Order: sequence, then structure tokens, then C-alpha cells
Amino acid sequence: MVVGTLLFSRLLLYLTWDQLSLVEAKEQVIGWIVGCYTTSSLLLHHCSELKDSLLLRLLGTTKVWVGMEELVGRKVMCGNGTGAALGRVKVDFACLEVEGGSGEYTVLSRSEQCYTCAPQERWGGAPPASFQVDTRYPTHLEVRAPNSSCSSTVHFDQFGVYRLDPATCATTVTAAPVNAFLPVFWAFVLLCLLAGARLAVISVYKTAVFRRFLVWLSLRRGEGVVGDSALLLDPEPQESRKSKRVVSLDAFRGLAITIMIFVNYGGGSYYFFNHSIWNGLTVADLVFPWFMWIMGVSLVISIQSQLRSSVPRRRLAGRVVRRAATLVLLGLVMNTDGHNNDLARLRVPGVLQRFGVCYLVVGVVECWQLPRQYTSPPAPLADLTSSPVQWGAAILCCVLHTLLTMLLPVPGCPTGYLGPGGLAENGTHWNCTGGAARWIDVSVFGEAHIYQSPTSHKIYSGVSHDPEGLLGCLTSMALVWLGAAAGRVLLVHQEWRARVVRWLVWALLLGLAAGTLCGFSLNSGPIPINKNLWSLSFVLATAAMAAFLLAAMYLLVDVWRFWSGCPLHYPGMNSILLYLGHEICSGMLPWSWRPYTQSHAELLGMNMWGCGLWVLTSYVLYRKRVFLAL
Repeated sequence: MVVGTLLFSRLLLYLTWDQLSLVEAKEQVIGWIVGCYTTSSLLLHHCSELKDSLLLRLLGTTKVWVGMEELVGRKVMCGNGTGAALGRVKVDFACLEVEGGSGEYTVLSRSEQCYTCAPQERWGGAPPASFQVDTRYPTHLEVRAPNSSCSSTVHFDQFGVYRLDPATCATTVTAAPVNAFLPVFWAFVLLCLLAGARLAVISVYKTAVFRRFLVWLSLRRGEGVVGDSALLLDPEPQESRKSKRVVSLDAFRGLAITIMIFVNYGGGSYYFFNHSIWNGLTVADLVFPWFMWIMGVSLVISIQSQLRSSVPRRRLAGRVVRRAATLVLLGLVMNTDGHNNDLARLRVPGVLQRFGVCYLVVGVVECWQLPRQYTSPPAPLADLTSSPVQWGAAILCCVLHTLLTMLLPVPGCPTGYLGPGGLAENGTHWNCTGGAARWIDVSVFGEAHIYQSPTSHKIYSGVSHDPEGLLGCLTSMALVWLGAAAGRVLLVHQEWRARVVRWLVWALLLGLAAGTLCGFSLNSGPIPINKNLWSLSFVLATAAMAAFLLAAMYLLVDVWRFWSGCPLHYPGMNSILLYLGHEICSGMLPWSWRPYTQSHAELLGMNMWGCGLWVLTSYVLYRKRVFLAL
């Protein structure tokens, strides 16, 4: 009976197929399925091409799986051009073998990062020979023979072995290099996965079903409705007790201290996680000026809060002086870390000293000039017009810095010299590193009491120079006042749109001003972006980035509440403790150890581990309500 029913239904369906228009429907469904498949295939193909192009542009390869050579480093042996025994190739180096040709040759090289430098001799004699070459920047090679010469520019890759033909300067790869940037890619993927996992957990935790489950579980255990579960029953009182603190400012400060710890611990030995050689801007160059800018924001908020509480201005100024003196003394103590306690050679300038000096000047001025209360509703430009003295002082600092830099005569150096000295300009100004900035420091402190190993030594050699010297304090004060201007926006304007628009306008104007001063180039502008000199363009550029970042984080954290600011919020609440702690514990277990391998992967993992431990420490301190305030 069942078989007969099925056969009858199939016959009936066949006879009525045309009448029911099922043929057209079937063709439409099939066409829709084919169209969807074709479209999805095209989308996947285009996404794959986009992924490959991005990987090629960023990493130089589409093969992102990390092999053992990327993890532990390849053991490559290479000479040093003198005929001595072979040595192992170091991180960020490759091996260049000189083979072929006949007769005597001289090989000279120059890093493309060494602006206006003359090539330096690396090897001379008859092939074969080998020596190590830097892989961080492109290298210009010159080969000179009695009757001929040639040149070429090559960007070598880490742990690669290259062969140089001295007759033509052609280079060929004899052993494939290791991709040094794959650990960065996988570290980024790991951080994205951790952030995604945290967002997923929070999303589940905030659902009504899960919260009801927590209440049910608490009741089943006889514990009552306690902790976060009570939000289901009485949400309004909790909302009313929320603090008006700008959480995004703490998160921004936490971002700065987290990056600072990471780069101070080594940044995986990547050049872009270390300070610029001279002109230019890297990730490591941003954190110190961001801290200065944030200090300005926090300073005016704190001072006006105390003024509203009827604290006398004289007492406020006394507190500023005491805190500035504490910062300077702590900085001097930190300069003796690592058994550098010889008073005859003690470095006087430093990071905390720069904080202290700028905090003293800006803080005292704000104590006497900041209004106790702003009128409501405020005028559109009240955040600017209410502080003429502060703006005048900031402009005066910039003018004084520029005049001293450009017009102060420096013995033995060109007036207005902004270069790194050493090998720059073909070595003609070897002792002029930093120009007027260094001359002022040496005149005030003495050459033995300033920083002896500036970043320019890695490429240019030259003499000592202190990036936290006296002249840079002027532009640093201007930077703090720019941060104070952003803080006044918070005090004057209570509506979030007014705040964000003003910060974004400031970011645009300051960015354009910085680009104009540096000529939108690395070395060709009148005032290049230079962290070693704290040039005016450097201060304006970093202030522009800080204003933009605060606007973005303010929207995400305080306005749209898309992000709570964690975990960066925790180190931002204890930044001075983390700074002192990571400096004191540098080189100790469990924050770091002696690397077992010659690889960026271990160095990056170790530095991220050490940085993560300090973020975890800040979370524990936050939970225990332990905060260090000077």
C-alpha cells in the first residue's frame, strides 16, 4: 500500500508539473544557488588576493607559518673580513661572501639610514672572504679595484647568505634568509584572539539569561543574591554611584606605560620598536611625549578639582613644588641603577627629571592662572580665551627653543646645526652631535654627566648626547601645555560632541603644522622630526597623535561604551609604580632571562611576557586598591 501511494503521488506530480509552474520555480532556485555560489567564490577569491597582497606588503611573503628557524634562529657561520675564525651570525644580520674576480678589491658599505655619510671600508684583499651585514636597513655597497669600480644597493634579510661578485657588484642568494617579521604577525594574531575571547566572555556574561542563571545558582547554594548578580534586582542605585572619572584618559595612560615597558625591555629587538637613529619617528619615540601630554591633561583637572574644594592657591603651588622635587630626586636615584653610582660620572638629566622640571613650571603657572570655575553654558572658545597667560608661556617656550637651536654659536660647529655629527656630512662635524642642545648640556653639567650612548652611535658613531637635556625642556613644557589645553576642553565643555570635535581639530592643525615644519619628509625640512632634540615638529606631531587617540578612546570608552578600557585601565591607574618597578626589575626573573636562541621569536615572546606580568601586577594592585601617588 505504501509503495502504491508513493508511485501514485509521483505520477500525479509528474502530470501536474507544468500546471503548477514548478519547472520555472526549480530553474529559479537552481539559478539562485548557482549565483550565490559564484558570488561567494568571487568574494573568497578577492579576499584571498587582498590577504596575499597585504602579507606581501607587510611581511614580504604569503607563507605565514612559523618554522623552527624563525623560532630558534638559524645557525649561520660567517667571517669578519679579517681572515679570523668564523663566528655565528647575530640577530638582524646576514652573511655576505665575496667570491669570484681576480686581483685585489676593496669593499665599502653604507647604511641607507646613515644620511650624508661616506661609505666605510669593510674588507680589502683578494677573494674569497666573508663578513656580516646589517639587515634592518638597505645597504649601499661599493667595490673598488685599481682599474674599475661598481656599486649597488641591497636590502639583505636576516640569516641569509649572499654572494657578491666584486667585478659587477651583483649579489645572489646562496642560502635563503629567515623572515624576521613572522613573530610579529603571530603576536598580533594572538593579541587579537585574546581580545576577541575577552569580548565574547563579557558578551555572554552580560546576557540576561546568564545573569538569571547566576541568581538561580546563588539561590540554590543558599548564598542569596550577592555581588554582580544584584544588578538584576537593583540596577539604578549602581548607576547613580558611578564615578565621573574619564576612564579613557586612564586607558590612554595605560597604553603609554605598557608600550614604554615593552620597548624598554627590548621590543623583540625590532628596529621599529626602538628609538629612531636620529630623524624620524618610531613606536618607541611616542610614549614619552604622550606621557608629557597626558600629564598636562591630568594636571589642570586635578588643580581645578582642588580649587573647587577651596584649597588655597599657595598651598597648591607648594604641592606642585614638592612633587616636582620628588620626581627629580627619584630620577637621579634611578640613574644610579646598574652600579652607575660613581658621582664623578653620574648622569644628571633623565626621564623623571624632565617630568619634574616641566611639572614644576606648568603646574605653578596653572595654580595661579586656572579659574576656580567656568561659567555655564560656556562660550564656544572659552577653553582658549580663558588661558592667555598659559598660551603666551607655551609660545615663548617654542620661540626660545627655536632661537637657541638656530642662532646660538657653538664652537667648532655650524650655527643652527641639527645633525647627528660623527659620520654625517662625510665626518666633517664629528663632535657636533645635537648642535646647541649638546653644547648647553656640556656647559652646564659637564660631558661626563650626560648620556654617553645615544641612539645615533649605532649608525653615525660620534660623541655623547643626552636626549633629555636642558634645551628640550622648553618644547616639553609647550607639549605639557598642549595637553593642558585638551584638559581645559574637558573642564569647559560638558557635551561629548563639543569635546571630540575640538580634540580632532587640534589633531588636524597640529599635524599640519608638524608636517609643514619637517617638509613632510624625513631629512629635507627646515626642522625635521627628531626625538633626540625634542624638535618643535616632533612635539607638534606627537601632540597631534595624542589628541586624536584621546578622541578615539573617549568615544569608545566613555561615550559609546563599546570598550571598558580594560586591561589598559589598570596600568594607567598606577603608572609611576609600574615605571619604577620595571626599571628596577629589568633583567631579573621572571620578567626576563638570558635568551637561549638567536631569534626574534624568543626575544619578542620574552619582552611581551615581561610586559604582560606588569599589566597583571597592575590588575592585582587595582583589586587591592593599592595606588602609588607622589
